[in-house]
Amino acid sequence: MANLRTAMDAAFWDLNISSPQALDGVSRAVPEDPLPLDGARASRVLRIQQLSLLGNGFPLGIIPSYSPSLNHKELGSFALQSLLGKATIGNWWIGLIGQFRPKKLLSSIKAEVSAAEEWDLSLVKDTAKHFLDKSLFAIGLCSQIPLTSSSSLLLSTEKHGERKRRRSKAMLFHKAKFLT
Repeated sequence: MANLRTAMDAAFWDLNISSPQALDGVSRAVPEDPLPLDGARASRVLRIQQLSLLGNGFPLGIIPSYSPSLNHKELGSFALQSLLGKATIGNWWIGLIGQFRPKKLLSSIKAEVSAAEEWDLSLVKDTAKHFLDKSLFAIGLCSQIPLTSSSSLLLSTEKHGERKRRRSKAMLFHKAKFLT
């Protein structure tokens, strides 16, 4: 029933859905477009906070995520995300998130090796170049700045290696006070 409710909500207004394809973990559903089958409502906890908490339970703080992509199979699927660094000063915090796509690396190396006619030093050099491919990596910077006791400003930017432009976002959070 939860998926039906999410699909109905996405049909009528903008809805935040969780997505490991974006480093902040949230994407917008487009009204009148079908919701992805793996789509779920976005958590109210920010992705950087999730990585900070989950990183304690995973080896080396590396958290796996899975996201199928119909259009670009090499861009979707399996990714490893980690909180590379964080700093807090009072209520203000900033964090750096990194992502690596091992499936894309392995598929490109497999294609290189299977296309080779013989094993030589140039094949090893060409295979080693795949590790420096920008499209394997993504990096994001996120910061939350408290404005008042009941509101804060979230600023985030991320850069995926296969995309030419950065994705930036600013959100204002405000806790509503009800009069009784």
